[in-house]
Amino acid sequence: MKVISVFDPTAVDEKSRVRGIGRYLKTLQEAFRHLDTDPVEESPTGVSQYNTQSQNPGDNFFFQFTANINEIKKQSVFINPFFNPIQKPLKIRRLTQKQIAVIHDLVPFKYPHMFPIGLKGMIYTFLNKWALRNYDLIVTDSIASKRDILHSYKLPEKNVQVIYPTVSRMFTPHLDREKESVAHHHPFHSENDHSVAEFSKIPLQTLTQNPLIQNLKDFAIYVGDATWNKNLPNIAQAIKMANIPCVFVGKVFGESNTNKAHVKPHPWNKSLQQFLKLAEGDDRFIFPGYVSDTELMYLYKRAKVNILVSHDEGFGLSYIEAGFMSTPSILSDTPIFHEIAADAADFAPPNNPKEIAQKISSVFYDYLHQEKMSIKAFDRAQEFHPQRFQKEWVELLKIA
Repeated sequence: MKVISVFDPTAVDEKSRVRGIGRYLKTLQEAFRHLDTDPVEESPTGVSQYNTQSQNPGDNFFFQFTANINEIKKQSVFINPFFNPIQKPLKIRRLTQKQIAVIHDLVPFKYPHMFPIGLKGMIYTFLNKWALRNYDLIVTDSIASKRDILHSYKLPEKNVQVIYPTVSRMFTPHLDREKESVAHHHPFHSENDHSVAEFSKIPLQTLTQNPLIQNLKDFAIYVGDATWNKNLPNIAQAIKMANIPCVFVGKVFGESNTNKAHVKPHPWNKSLQQFLKLAEGDDRFIFPGYVSDTELMYLYKRAKVNILVSHDEGFGLSYIEAGFMSTPSILSDTPIFHEIAADAADFAPPNNPKEIAQKISSVFYDYLHQEKMSIKAFDRAQEFHPQRFQKEWVELLKIA
């Protein structure tokens, strides 16, 4: 039996649980937990289904998630799911016989003036270059991120593999299998010249008791962090131009932070302070802060459009989450989002608030366009299904 040891910082760091690392770890845990239970399904509909069971009965795994690296056995395969080149390395020397690092993106590396790391960060960067030599393989989130890694670390291409991230399984549609016809066509069908969803509806009113969220209607949504690359000041200007309410979801948008618009910011949060000043006293900007996954599903489902017009990203998880809820997105007209979304989104230049506003308004007010892009977004999201994520990790671990 092959032992797979996964480092889990969320066990001791509460803040990491509500950030990207927490969401990624959750999808890893779900993927490895369902290895023996996922059915093999044929899909004539074009919606992706993936066989994730090992074809070799001898390929058995034991998965260990731990925050204590001293518990990790040398004979195991070690996965560091959040190798951050500018933070203190877990260990300079090799821990196990086989090691895999997940580097999600190198955005701070690419824009040092926007992400000053200081002397300590420079020391950690140097140490991590040495630590990275002990990893046999790097997994990253996109082809765009792979190019950045190959360029920065001068590694052989075969040493870097792309496994696209996924969503928690609760975001995936559950088809009504009692209707025999459902298995034979697309989860949307045409009825009276409009598209009707055939997967089970979300009981929206039972998902949240938060009155601020329950009473919302006709709004856009932004989900994510608030660093410079997220482009929040331009989003704020676009929201004002479009004159549309927008819900901003994330712990950084909690009440304790949104009341600090006039506090001298950390260099990494300068754009957040600019954004908060633009949003101050404006009812179109709604800040529920951190929400549960069920509340997030509720918000995605009720939103008319998802906004993700970052200057740069390693992936773009909110596009996939919104897509599973059949919510269309406005994305930056940049290579990473064309890679992720193909033609299943509307694109706008990130430095042009006026055009961002026009794209938002087009989806928001044009019902037929919104319906068309909703279906496209749903279809595209299936390409990042949890079963595909699971299959690709299992295939990698079988040869590790």
